[in-house]
Amino acid sequence: MLAFLALVVGGVLGYIVNNLTISKYNTINATCTLLNVAVDNHMLSPEKIVELGRLTKEKLGDAQSAKAFSLSTKQINSASESSNCSQFMVGMNQVK
Repeated sequence: MLAFLALVVGGVLGYIVNNLTISKYNTINATCTLLNVAVDNHMLSPEKIVELGRLTKEKLGDAQSAKAFSLSTKQINSASESSNCSQFMVGMNQVK
């Protein structure tokens, strides 16, 4: 019985940790890779990335995948202007 309880508690904790960390970073990593490929292949200009982030956030609304890109005001203010990923995340936090 104790082993079963430990298995259930471990499963629940694993699920929570995955949702709070691993899935967030997988979402960010996939998005940043896509952005960099698009910019490198001249399919998207770096100047359009913030706007793409803003439009993406409008479309996703409060979906779990959108929450992965939430930044604090301090993080937004210190975002690297030369990073496609950082600028996309800035856009994701600028919904009008």
